[in-house]
Amino acid sequence: MRLRSSLHENAETSTDGTDTDYYVLGGGHLGTEVARRLGAAGHAVSIVGIDADVDDVPSLEGDPSVVDVLSDAGVTETSTVVVATPDDGRNLLVAQLVRTRFDVADVFVVVHTPDRSDLVADAGHEPICATAVLADGVVADVRSRLREVDTA
Repeated sequence: MRLRSSLHENAETSTDGTDTDYYVLGGGHLGTEVARRLGAAGHAVSIVGIDADVDDVPSLEGDPSVVDVLSDAGVTETSTVVVATPDDGRNLLVAQLVRTRFDVADVFVVVHTPDRSDLVADAGHEPICATAVLADGVVADVRSRLREVDTA
């Protein structure tokens, strides 16, 4: 899956030697699962979102498009941010805010409509097309299950 591999490749340490903090902006099912998987991989991760009240991942309920909310969450220039709300336009807006106000270099933006990936990339962010990632996963799962049937 592109999301997992892209984030893992950029899981570096900051210049002061501490692990990078990950922030998933946008709760919901996708944001929560991304945060859980990053946490399970050993990363320090927090969710910031209007519906970010989960028990097993540090979270801050609030609007990720508000600078004070992001400041309160601890977003800094050494953070890695995944923007994962259900709305492509909002995701681009939040990504731009994070980049310009906090000088975050590693900003991954979930894009739900494939045609918008280029727009996100042109804005200087790393697009992750949810449709493509899901389709790749479904195809891989189908192929795997067919191989299991063929070898049984």
